[in-house]
Amino acid sequence: MPDPGPQPRPALALVESPAQLLNAIEWAYHSGTPTTAVVLGPTDPTTRWQLHRVAELAPDPVAVQWAEVRSGARAPALARVARGVRAAGTVVIGDPYSGIIHTLLNLVGTDPRLVVIDDGTATIRYAEQWATGVPLNRWHLGATDARVHPLRRRAQRLLGHRSAAVELFTAMPLLTGTAPHTGTGDTPTGDTPPVTPNTYAWVRDTFGPPRVLAGTDLMGTSLVESGLISEDAYLAGIAGLVAGRSVARYLPHRKESAAKLARIAALGPQLVRPALPMELYARIGPIGRTLLSFPSTVLHTLPLVLAGTGVEIAALSVADSWFTGTAAADQRDFVNRITG
Repeated sequence: MPDPGPQPRPALALVESPAQLLNAIEWAYHSGTPTTAVVLGPTDPTTRWQLHRVAELAPDPVAVQWAEVRSGARAPALARVARGVRAAGTVVIGDPYSGIIHTLLNLVGTDPRLVVIDDGTATIRYAEQWATGVPLNRWHLGATDARVHPLRRRAQRLLGHRSAAVELFTAMPLLTGTAPHTGTGDTPTGDTPPVTPNTYAWVRDTFGPPRVLAGTDLMGTSLVESGLISEDAYLAGIAGLVAGRSVARYLPHRKESAAKLARIAALGPQLVRPALPMELYARIGPIGRTLLSFPSTVLHTLPLVLAGTGVEIAALSVADSWFTGTAAADQRDFVNRITG
């Protein structure tokens, strides 16, 4: 028998959302690496529902496990995940800001290979913080002080400060490079870590093309729930789109509140809650011939997923008057840059 050559060491992916699990699958599919994806079980019911749906679709060589690390009996689950982190050749990170993941990174070896996979627009924020060396913090939470919890200090060193341990796998608009992790500890000189583009090859190779509806779909956003834009202004904007752009269906973001969605339904569009991340849902269909979206990750991912299907994806801007009084200038700027 011919020598198959060296086989990639197994990887461990730590994920907390449906999009993160999807992109762990995409990374494993792209790299050909046997991967155990551990879901660090969230508490939100909608998020859990979508995670289970994505897990049902996961192909070989991805094995999905569930760890209830937020329950009262979390100690055994954390111990099991910790053993996997110690043994992994590569640790794939769904959320570079997660406190649980930061704690687990204390257990990686002296020369780790860390792959930060797409977590949407947070990836843009993360790449900027990696380059500048500021403490890692989520964009919608605003500025933070420089104090870092002792259990997160190693994670801050490994993930930030132009760390040579990090690679990115993303569909976000970052400078791309092919330089692999060298293990030398040298500090990278570019503006981002090495980047491998996520083209959603697994989704495109496995599903679709979708059945395309004649009407217009509007994709929901959690900017209201994040405290950045006014709910009343957002609802008024949707009313204008229903009247002016003939929006027939509204596809909620998984974090949108039930009370807000009831107000949206009263404006006329049919509420269709996707059971999967939009990158999967849109490919499986049915989907509107025109997709409208406020600043969101999908403005970068869906053109890849839906290429060649005839579906038009259009970006909607957020008016300055929509922002709340607590939305800082850098947060407003970041929202406006997402569409670019």
